[in-house]
Amino acid sequence: MYTSIRAFILLLILMTPLSGTASTMSDRISHATAIHLNEQADSASARWDVPALSPALLLPAPPVTAARFSLEQSPLPFMESHNTGATFDIAWVASCATPPPEAVTALDYAAGLWGTWISSTVPIEVRACWKTDLGSGVLGTGIPIRYIRNFPNAPQVDTDYPSALANALSGSDLQPELGDIRLEFNANLTWSFATTTPGSGTDFVSVALHELAHGLGFIGNMYVDSQYKAGWCGDGPPGYYGPCPTPYDRLVVDSADIPLLDYQADRFALAARLLGDANSGGPNTRVANEGTAAKLNTPPSWQWGSSLSHLDLATFGEGDNRLMLPTYAVTRHPGPVTLAMFQDMGWLRADGVPNVTTTGPLVVGVEQPADFTGALVWPAYAGQPVTYTWSTAEHAPLVHPGRTLTDIATLTWSTPGEKVLTVTVTDGVPFGNGASVAGAVRRTLVFDVNVNGPAQGDTNRAYTFQAQVTPDSAGLPITYTWEATDQPVVVHPTQNMTDSRALTWTHPGSKTVTVTAAIAGSAVQRVHTIQIEGIVFDQFIYLPLVQRQ
Repeated sequence: MYTSIRAFILLLILMTPLSGTASTMSDRISHATAIHLNEQADSASARWDVPALSPALLLPAPPVTAARFSLEQSPLPFMESHNTGATFDIAWVASCATPPPEAVTALDYAAGLWGTWISSTVPIEVRACWKTDLGSGVLGTGIPIRYIRNFPNAPQVDTDYPSALANALSGSDLQPELGDIRLEFNANLTWSFATTTPGSGTDFVSVALHELAHGLGFIGNMYVDSQYKAGWCGDGPPGYYGPCPTPYDRLVVDSADIPLLDYQADRFALAARLLGDANSGGPNTRVANEGTAAKLNTPPSWQWGSSLSHLDLATFGEGDNRLMLPTYAVTRHPGPVTLAMFQDMGWLRADGVPNVTTTGPLVVGVEQPADFTGALVWPAYAGQPVTYTWSTAEHAPLVHPGRTLTDIATLTWSTPGEKVLTVTVTDGVPFGNGASVAGAVRRTLVFDVNVNGPAQGDTNRAYTFQAQVTPDSAGLPITYTWEATDQPVVVHPTQNMTDSRALTWTHPGSKTVTVTAAIAGSAVQRVHTIQIEGIVFDQFIYLPLVQRQ
C-alpha cells in the first residue's frame, strides 16, 4: 500500500497577466520564438518562489540573437541514427537550500533512467532547487524553462516545443545561455533516496522521474479560467500570456476524436471538455493503449497543476502507467502509454522500440507539390519490407508497401489552412515491443494569396490593389512582389497578412497586376486584370471666325 498524498507534482505554467504592452509569440518561420521563465531566485519576488497551486508567471524572452534560422530540413530525419539515449547536465541552484548528497545522487540516477528511454544528442540542462518553503502538501514541481517554435526540423508549424525537445529535434542547443528544465523538491519531507529498492519515506526517485517528465514536455497548457469558466489556449482574460499549443496540447482529443484545439471558437465547449472529456490520441499512444486514446485527468472543477497534465487515476491507477498520475505513486518506469505519448510529442525513444521520423516543409503554398520523407528508426530492423501509410485531409491514404528504411510522399493541397499529416509504418507482424505499428505526426501550414481591385478604370487615375494571404497567421515573414503592365516591379518584405499598391496608367488597354507572396521558400502567384479606357481632357475644336460686312 502506498500513502496517498494529493501532490501538486506539477507546477503548471498558468498564463498570468503581464503589465504594459501586449507581448507576442508569433515570431515565426525565419525566427525561432522562445518563452522562458524568470530564474532570478535571489530576488525577493523570485518567479519560482510561489506557493502550491499558485501560477508561475511567464515572461517573454528577449529576441534570440541568432534567431534567423534556416527552415531547410535535413534530407533525412536528423535523429535517424541517433537513438542511443540522452544525457542530463544537472545544476543545483545556489540560492536555494543545500541538498543532501543523497538527493544529488538520486536525481542523477533518475535522470540517467530517462536517458535510457529517450534520445537527444544535445545534453538536457536541468536546474534543481531544494526548497524549504514549498508547502506541506507539495512533493515537488517540474516545468520546462522555455519553449521554442518553428525551429529547423520542427515537425509541426506554430507549435511551442519545450526546449529540451526542440534541441533534440534540431540537433543543436538553440539557446545555449538558458537551461531546459526547472525542478523543485520539498526539503521538509522524510525522503527515501534509495536508487535500488525503495525504502521507508517518500520515494525521491519516483518523484524525480515524474517531475522530469513534466519538464520534458508532459504538460498541458490549455486551461479553464476561474472567472469566466471558459477554456483557453495561450490567451485568456485579461490578457494572459503563455506558450500554447504545445505538442502535448496538439494531441488532446475528446471522445468523438475531435482535437480540443478545434473548440477555441466556443470557449465554453472547450472548457466542458477540459473538465471531463480529454484524451491523448497520438498514433503511438493508441497502439500502446489497445487501440484507444489515453484518458487524461479531467476532474469536474479545474485543478491547477493537476488537470490535463496527468493520466486519469481511475483508468491507470493500478497498472504500469502510474508514474504520471495526479497522485503520488512508487514506480521506477513510466510505462508503455506514457512513453508512447512522448513518441507522439516528437521524442525519439532509445529503449529498442521502432520510431518513425519525418522531414518536410513547415509552410507550402496551395497547389504546390511538397515532398515529405518518413524514416523507420529501429535498432532491431533486419531488412524486411515495410509498409508506409500517409494520411491527411483532402487526400485518400497513400499506402506504399515494399519499402525499407525510408519513404517519400508527394502531396498537394488545394485549400489553405493547417494540414495534419500522419505516417505509420508496419512490417505486418508485431515489432519488438509487441506493437505492429509505429507512427509520427507532422503539421504544415498551407497558404494562399488573393489580389483584389477594380476591373475597369480610366487613364491618368490612381487605383489601389490589395493582396491578402490566408490563413490569418500574423507574424509570418512574407515577401510580396508586385508586377504590373507598364509598371516597375516593386518588392515589399513585411510580416503583414495584407499589402497594397496604387497604380496609374497613361495609356488605355488591358492591364495585368500580378502578385507573388513568398513564405519560407514557397511562393503563390495570383493575377488580376483591369481594363483601362482612354479619356481626352481639355481638348477643344476651334471653328473659323467669319465677319459679316
